[in-house]
Amino acid sequence: KHGINAEYGDGTGRLSFPVLRKSLRTMGFNADDRELMGAIADCGIDIQEGITFAQFVDIVLIEQGDSFDVYEELMSGFTAMDIDRNGKITVESLKKLSENLDEDLTLAELEDMIKEADTSGNGEVSHREFISVMLKTNLFRGTTANLKHTD
Repeated sequence: KHGINAEYGDGTGRLSFPVLRKSLRTMGFNADDRELMGAIADCGIDIQEGITFAQFVDIVLIEQGDSFDVYEELMSGFTAMDIDRNGKITVESLKKLSENLDEDLTLAELEDMIKEADTSGNGEVSHREFISVMLKTNLFRGTTANLKHTD
């Protein structure tokens, strides 16, 4: 609360829509204006009057509600790439997946993908490393629907 008031305080104790959007984006939420307006309406807020801190918290909780399935979505993507079902993604599993998806990726490209996510340096990507890189890059949004595991 103090940080929001200190940075954006105009003396009214309320946030405007642009300040709300900026604050949420600073916190890592990527909702578009339509989604934010929906969250504001769900909270029964009159945007013309501005948003109180308590209302801001309500909006954050609504936005977080959408993020509860992020872990599940990411694990679904990891599972789809874990072709061998051994709890890790390797160059070999990426090669099989790319072939299943008719993607023509070179060995160097596949190795680069592994290197990007492999923070332990063991040549494999664990589910934790996968989740970490996906959250950093925001690549996961809407992508797992296309990743169907085929044996």
